[in-house]
This record gives sequence, C-alpha cells and structure tokens, in this order.
Amino acid sequence: MENFRLDKQQLSVKALYNEIEISQNNRLLHKVKGISIIPVHATIEPLKIKNNLVCKSENNLDAERQLFAGIYYTNIIDYTLGEITFAANFLTDAWLTNIWNLLVEEKENFLSITLTDEALKEHLLNENGELFQTIDDIDNFCEKYDLKIENFVVAAKFEQLEVDLEGISARLSSEIIFFRKKIFTELLIQKLDAKVFEYEEVQGILLPKLKKEIFQKWRSKLLREIELVQKYIRSPFTFDDLDQFSNFRSINEFAIKNYDQQDLVSETFYWLEHFPKAKTRFEIAIRYYQLKENYRDSIDNLRLALELLLKDLFKNTKSLDNQIPEIGKYQKDLGISKEIRNTFQKTLEYYNDYQNEHVKHDDSVANEHEVEFMFGLTMLLIRMLIKPNSTFTIQ
Repeated sequence: MENFRLDKQQLSVKALYNEIEISQNNRLLHKVKGISIIPVHATIEPLKIKNNLVCKSENNLDAERQLFAGIYYTNIIDYTLGEITFAANFLTDAWLTNIWNLLVEEKENFLSITLTDEALKEHLLNENGELFQTIDDIDNFCEKYDLKIENFVVAAKFEQLEVDLEGISARLSSEIIFFRKKIFTELLIQKLDAKVFEYEEVQGILLPKLKKEIFQKWRSKLLREIELVQKYIRSPFTFDDLDQFSNFRSINEFAIKNYDQQDLVSETFYWLEHFPKAKTRFEIAIRYYQLKENYRDSIDNLRLALELLLKDLFKNTKSLDNQIPEIGKYQKDLGISKEIRNTFQKTLEYYNDYQNEHVKHDDSVANEHEVEFMFGLTMLLIRMLIKPNSTFTIQ
C-alpha cells in the first residue's frame, strides 16, 4: 500500500495472509487463512517531490518570513545555507525534545493496529471459500468455537518511539537536496548522541534497553543511507543533486546489483574498500574527469587503479601487462569459465594497447566518449576481479 504525503508523513501498515489453526482438546479442527498486520517503513520518492520544487520568487508565500516564524518548506530549492542551518536547528530541537522524552520514559508505550471487524470478515470470506460462503457463516463459526473476530489477526505492534522515529525518517527523506538532508540528519543524531552521553556517562543513568536498541537501529539505518547517497554524488556522471534524482526512482532502492553507469561508479567504491591505494587513484581519475580538462591523466589513473588493485590482490610488484597469467590462474580458481577468462584476457590486452598508444607514451585522449568507455570498462574489470571472491564482500 502507498501512503505518500509531503509535509505530514505518517507510518503505513500492510496486511498479509497467515494460517491460523483452530483446535479443540488438542485436536486440530480447521486451518483458516488469517491476517497479519505489519509495519511498512516510511519512504518518500524524491521524484514525486522534485516535480513540485519551486523558487522563493515563484512562491506566493514570503518564504523568509515564514521560515523565521518556524515554518519550513521542503519544496523550496533556493533557501540559503544560513536559512537551512537555522531551520535545521529549530526543527531538530523540536524533534529532539519529543524523542528524548520517549527515550527516557521507563514504561513501554506500545500501539496496536488492527483492521475493522467488517474488513476482517471480508478478508476471511475471500480467502477461506471452503469454510465460509457468507458473513453469517463466519459469525456462526466464531460462535461455535467461542472465538472473537480478532482471534484471526496478528496485529502490528509498535513502540511509540519507533513510530516517531519513522515519522522523522520520512520527513528527512523528503529533502530532495541531499546536503540539506545530510545537515538535518547529522545535526539531529549529534544532538541525540550528546544527550545520551550526558545521561548515561555523566549522570550514570541507563536508558531503557528496548528503547535504546530502537534508537541505535534507527541511527545506524540513517547513517548508512547518508553513506550510500554520498557515493552517488561522487559519480563523474552526476553533476548536481537534482539531476541525480532524475536517474533513480528513489535513493531507498540503491543496491550494488544495479548496473547503470552511475550505479557502477558507486559500486566500484564499494568493491575497492579493501584496496585503499587503488581506491585513491580511482578517486583521482574521477576528479580529473569532472574538471574536463585533463582526460589523459584521468585515464592514466584508471590504469594505475587497476594495476595497484592487481598488485594488492596477488601480493606482487608486476606491471599491468605482466599480470595476465596471474589473472587467468586466479579466475580459474574462482570457477570462472575458460571462455570468460579468455574474453577478460583479450579485453585487458586491448586495454593495455590503448593505454600505451594514447596515454602512457603519448597525450592523444581527446574524445570524451572514449574516456567514458574507459571508465565503464575499468569498472567492469575491477568488479569481475573482486566480486566473485567472497573474501572481499563488505557486510
């Protein structure tokens, strides 16, 4: 189910069918398809918000006056950094107060969510045709076995803290301009961390265990999301935060399995995490590409990134040209087929030929499409070297 709202986010739930056993005196009488209600974490699709972005001058509201009166609009794209910082401070202070009160509260404050009796009966009727032909059949069944309609439901159960944190997550997800989301998120987490430290380390009072676990899980999720989006904006094929979201349905759907060029850049940073020298050279290659002034050095650093990766991988000092036999043996040990090994080897030979002819011994890289192709090819070579080896999968 979809539950999208821009400024007043709300938690959604969805219903799934389960199987409930009806027994009497330890004897199984019936199996009925019942219902489980589970939480759906709040997500916002940036493209939906992007379509409504406006400038202050286009907005009939006095945006600055509204802001300093405490009203902040997600869809205004040209707030100044000072205004964003001001908004982040007063909004995160308000969030902090509410979340902190829930964190230190000793009692567990759970909310249960159920469907109406009428809706439950409709579900039961649709899914249990062999037992129920009409609503009256359901009522008679409940009366016969002394059941209540809620016995067929496993309700969603939320700690109030979880609900409020998810509401904040949705509000943060509506920040289409990534640096704004980053400011809001990190400022809120910093304030909460400071409060937790003061409470536990200085005052010596422990937070309730369940509530602290909910907060820490939420905190890790938010920081991980920030880390993933950071990888997007380092892509040489993405030049500002708005354009970035034109190419992806949602930042929440990012995964290393996606293979668009921009995704491949992000994925390459993932696979190079264990190879800092190669990763540094890859970053330099991207920087040169972004400047669009030094394609030769950009391509040269791609080659060096690949060469340093192989040296680390095979623990030797051989040049890229001389690593081909090592690569063949390595890939064979990983179970890569002969045909793919031969394709990889032949591709790497042409890769070396291009580097030698246009980069290593010359400076004749002038075609931007060739540079983009070399980026894509280098990233594919890197992925094929690291990904099949489970040793280097980052958890």
